[in-house]
Amino acid sequence: MLDVALARKLIERVTEYTSYNVNIMDENGVIIASRNPERIGSFHEAAYQVLHGKKDIINVEFDDEYPGVLRGINMVIDIDGEREGVVGVTGDPEEIRPVALIMKMAIETMIKYENQKLQSLRRQTRKERFAEILTHEEKPDPNYIRELAKELKYREDLIRIPILCQPSRPRFLGSLLEKIKNSDSHSSEDISFILEDKYILIFKTLAPSVANNFSDYKYIIADYLRNALRWLREEELGCRFFVGTFQNNLTQYYYAYRHCRWLLENIRTEHSTVYFYDHVGQYMQRLIQKNELQQIFNVFGGNLTADFKKDYCTLIGSLLENDFNITTAAKQTFMHKNTFVYRYNKIRDMLNVNPQASSWEKWLLLYLYFYLNP
Repeated sequence: MLDVALARKLIERVTEYTSYNVNIMDENGVIIASRNPERIGSFHEAAYQVLHGKKDIINVEFDDEYPGVLRGINMVIDIDGEREGVVGVTGDPEEIRPVALIMKMAIETMIKYENQKLQSLRRQTRKERFAEILTHEEKPDPNYIRELAKELKYREDLIRIPILCQPSRPRFLGSLLEKIKNSDSHSSEDISFILEDKYILIFKTLAPSVANNFSDYKYIIADYLRNALRWLREEELGCRFFVGTFQNNLTQYYYAYRHCRWLLENIRTEHSTVYFYDHVGQYMQRLIQKNELQQIFNVFGGNLTADFKKDYCTLIGSLLENDFNITTAAKQTFMHKNTFVYRYNKIRDMLNVNPQASSWEKWLLLYLYFYLNP
């Protein structure tokens, strides 16, 4: 159905280029826009017959050949196969035929353009709501979020992984997002948007092969960002990328995004790209309630000497960071290996544990470390 305001705007535009009288009629055969304002609201029999019959064009040779109709040509306005209205041009049908055809095509083109703009605006509004749910609602309505995804033409069953981009200069957010979306591996299933006027968040779609995703996702993301990284270097712009967790359920995307934010807020590194799965241990450590550790280790904390606790945190911390490799841990703490082993053995003897023989005893050392070194 033609919008009256749009029809009148169309008349204003097309009549800038012609002196002929042009009318637009709605599905009821009523003139809703005209170069001659006096005709607005009049019934147009020829237009009604075009819209409710099989003819696409009706020529009117004489005034009042149809009730309330002047001499001219009346042509259907066809939008994607739907009869939306009629455009009429007043005058000698043979003389004005080329003009009428041009008017018809111009009006159809403008209506399609306006419809596309409206659809784009509606889609943007839906996408903004979609983005808000994905990033701010921990327990969204599953039916609503899936309906939004369907309207936006995003499949849920695909595996995606979030990439939170933090450029050093936020005013380049739009340009950076454009460069990312111009990647050869960017697809219509990749969900991307600007967030808080500071970040870009992308839920990158991965291949259906789960095994390859787990082993190759870092290479996939590096390839995906390659052009954007080149542009950043050329423009001498800094940017950090925080990569979250795999998800294939829209209700879980909130947590994947939170994993990106945890990386941004907690991991300090010289690397420009940080991957959550490289820091799972630290994340899980932060999840342990302090009161839980207090209930388990309060007597240890109250009875161990300050020097012992300081030594414990230094040695066990370095072992943790070096996968319990004594040689590299000793180098990190600037100790001779024999000195390191001597102090480490004192800790083992005090607690009567042997983490080399039992992985479960290693966990005791680690959780006591988390308690003493919060």
